[in-house]
Amino acid sequence: MAWDVVMFGAVTIPERNVEEWLATPVAHEEFPWLDELGGYDVPHETPEALLSFLKDVTVAPHELFDVQLLDGKVTVQCYVSEDPYRETSQALALLFASAASFGAVGELVIYGYQGIRFGERLTVKAGRTAYAKLGHEEMAAIEQLRQFTDLNARIHERYDSLVGRPPAPMDPRRSRLVVHPFTGRKVRVAEDGVTVLGAGPAD
Repeated sequence: MAWDVVMFGAVTIPERNVEEWLATPVAHEEFPWLDELGGYDVPHETPEALLSFLKDVTVAPHELFDVQLLDGKVTVQCYVSEDPYRETSQALALLFASAASFGAVGELVIYGYQGIRFGERLTVKAGRTAYAKLGHEEMAAIEQLRQFTDLNARIHERYDSLVGRPPAPMDPRRSRLVVHPFTGRKVRVAEDGVTVLGAGPAD
């Protein structure tokens, strides 16, 4: 059975530390929780090499893989199927974790979006990295995060653009919730049936 995953978050590194962070080899053995992630081992030795690898990832037209470093802040917005998830989840986690000892603060969330139910969170602060599997209540809370709703809307905009469905005015007063035919998730649509905003999962 096919399934999809979203990976999103951001981590900020003090600008004075960015160059050193990018060039410092990552000590994989410092992060034993990597074995908990469902992805493949990562051969890349520095954050710079990890970033280069992640920026070259190719995904299907309806998927998203957006990893950016700008002014000391790494932002992640990804929506992928099983294979690219397995190829990149450990690289993303290592990228965030490697920044901890350079004064970074941030969080990465890996979350089953369609066809699978699981959640993981990586928190970077105070020079340390904490990994946690999410329980049912925590996973429900994920879908209320602004980062998730922004990514969810972007996913549905991508599907709509692929089928030639034009954007509509963002007016929730003249809209209703329906189940999106491609993702099975509830989306807000204008009264004429055009998608205007991604919402939560179908009940």
